[in-house]
Amino acid sequence: MMKRFGKKAGIIAVGVCLLLMALLAGGVFALGEYMAVIETERPVALVIRHGDSLKQVVRNLSKDGLLSYPGLVTFLGVVRGDSSRIKAGEYLLEGSISANQFLDNIVTGRARLVSITIPEGFSLREIARRLEKNSLGSAAEFLRLCKDKKFIATLDLDIDTGPSSLEGFIYPETYFFYRGASEAHLIRTMVKQFKKKASATLKTGGNSGPLSPYEILVLASIIEKETGAGHERPLISAVFHNRLKLKMRLASDPTVIYGISDFDGNIKRIHLRAKTPYNTYKIRGLPPTPIANPGLESIKAAVSPANVKYLYFVSKGDGTHFFSKDFKTHNRAVYKYQILRHRRKRKS
Repeated sequence: MMKRFGKKAGIIAVGVCLLLMALLAGGVFALGEYMAVIETERPVALVIRHGDSLKQVVRNLSKDGLLSYPGLVTFLGVVRGDSSRIKAGEYLLEGSISANQFLDNIVTGRARLVSITIPEGFSLREIARRLEKNSLGSAAEFLRLCKDKKFIATLDLDIDTGPSSLEGFIYPETYFFYRGASEAHLIRTMVKQFKKKASATLKTGGNSGPLSPYEILVLASIIEKETGAGHERPLISAVFHNRLKLKMRLASDPTVIYGISDFDGNIKRIHLRAKTPYNTYKIRGLPPTPIANPGLESIKAAVSPANVKYLYFVSKGDGTHFFSKDFKTHNRAVYKYQILRHRRKRKS
């Protein structure tokens, strides 16, 4: 009799515990649905970085005085199974928000997209600075990954074996990212676009002669930096192709500038005399890596140069260039477009 009573008492106790737990869970869900844990008069941006935990997010919001009842949010996250499911991004907190609404947003990834434009001809350093300025990761981490051989190997570039950096492989375009996305995600997205838009053109070879796809990319980056006038790109390409065939130095100012770590915007004779891997006044052939990230038109120009015999060009001061087949004509053009122009400026 006592055994039966004890067994019944145990069953009742378990039932009571289950009932209490159900009531507690129901109460927590009810509080999570109807009790405001965030109340703001103006929109507040919350940035969740890749790898942040729910506890970290709750702690930071509480520290900033933006979140009431942090324990409720954390507990509800555990009960809902959302603790490890939050997504990186920038979220706008506005008005009265319940715990359930808050968790729904950061778990489903209803974050705000940020538009970022990478111009043609930007170097990795310039891209890194622009991303950091727009709160899209760390410039230092971006550059570190762009030179990490193990990370580069995971990108399956399928161009040449083992480039030392991703210079040239970041495709210039407008992208939309979530704030908080990892630097690796940003790089993968931009390199994926490069492969989609430019890889096939590089592999065709065109009229580029013995140049490998990677060497074509190096040349395309120089073309990109030498002119902003679209119609000139095949002509600039022809000059460099002709020089390479004749074993002449490329003598390109942009390559020299790329090799100067502290360049202040003023190229000097001392820079042209310095023997660096990128000083094409001193070295023969192409520099070891691209000097920028070229657009598709510059890549096409590197693959298919104009059928001309030009060996020289000089800036006319209006964004275009004068092209010459021989050094004598080139010197006359330098005098006309450079020396005389500078003299007129001094007089005025």
